Amino acid sequence: MTRKLDHSLVQEAVKACTLTGLPAPHRSRALLEIDNVRFGVEITREGVHYLPDVGINASWDFSIAITGEEWKLFCAPVPPRGFTSVGAIVSTQGAERIGGDRASWARATVVLDRIVEKLRETQVGKRSPTAKAPPLRKGLSPIEGRYMTIDVNGVPQRIYFEAAGKGVPVVCLHTAGSDSRQFRHMLEDPELTSRYRLYAFDLPWHGRSDPPDDWEDQRYALTTQTYADTVLAFIAALDLDHPILTGCSIGGAICLYLASNHSDKFAGVCALEGGLGNPGRFVDWTNRLDVDHSAFMVSWERGLIAPSSPAGPRAQTLWQYAQGGPGVYQGDTHFYSIDLPKHAASLKPATCPLYILTGEYDYSATVEMSREAANQLGGELIVMKGCGHFPMSEDPIGCGKYLYPAFDAIAQTRTEKI
Repeated sequence: MTRKLDHSLVQEAVKACTLTGLPAPHRSRALLEIDNVRFGVEITREGVHYLPDVGINASWDFSIAITGEEWKLFCAPVPPRGFTSVGAIVSTQGAERIGGDRASWARATVVLDRIVEKLRETQVGKRSPTAKAPPLRKGLSPIEGRYMTIDVNGVPQRIYFEAAGKGVPVVCLHTAGSDSRQFRHMLEDPELTSRYRLYAFDLPWHGRSDPPDDWEDQRYALTTQTYADTVLAFIAALDLDHPILTGCSIGGAICLYLASNHSDKFAGVCALEGGLGNPGRFVDWTNRLDVDHSAFMVSWERGLIAPSSPAGPRAQTLWQYAQGGPGVYQGDTHFYSIDLPKHAASLKPATCPLYILTGEYDYSATVEMSREAANQLGGELIVMKGCGHFPMSEDPIGCGKYLYPAFDAIAQTRTEKI
């Protein structure tokens, strides 16, 4: 069904919007303009209320505008990259569409997501994911979890990691602000673990790895050197002989750095969503006392997930982002947006096999950015159709179709190195 976007449809959609499951919102008033239809909403603890009066005497905490062409792309059965959420439109089409107090906008993003999703659903119908989720395997998981303390540049770091399988070792690096649970489906995939021994660890400050004891007095900011040294220290502590290295987002970025500077230590490298930095991912709203970072992160990352990704893995990916410590995501993007670009131009071609696998819906490390990295470092670019920024987590089956053959190609040549 397709209905004309007008005030009666808007009123119906806003009335149907609920705040179930969300933290109590800040009371705010917003002016929205979507496809030339202007209307107001008031967000309170009791719910979202439609405000028909948008005249000269009305007042608003913030405003946001989405053009007719942007709305058409957002409502498409298969929207293109950058039009999968309000946050995606803000990130890719320009933040100047936000007016008024941007802190009010940041506090209201999860509610704004619900309003706009309900408006699209009321106008054109609900979109259904097309990708399949892996089966939920009953009984005891094959994943083994352990802690160990490693030395990183003279500083002891208590690290949590998980492992599963047997065969060629594979080290897995998670995305910014998340943890190694993103690789759970890979570690529980019997077809993969019959040939590979997978290791996935949480960076310090993340997941179940410890932050420093004085974390309350520090502002976390990951650097390229510290990140690289942590990965190498983890591999050395387990005495892994020429493992395959894979990582996603910031994990994919450090994969590129290590492939350039330490090719001799790896059988090969598979950089998921691998790029050499993006200044646009370091934003104020991920680390402010007046913004609930857990709620904002769910909204900020939502648009990076492909619309075809199955509901369960999508939900778990966002849940992990809601659990990150304060300032951790921003500290990771300090590496990706600020520090890594200082090193990018000096990176030389890798001497080990290098694959850069990027989802077509990724606007943080775009296909274009990955192509530039592949050209500079001598890697092979693989575009993952239908995948987003978190392929191994949001669509494990779809990711595996691209990633596992790359593992196999590296494993075939690994014996030549050892």
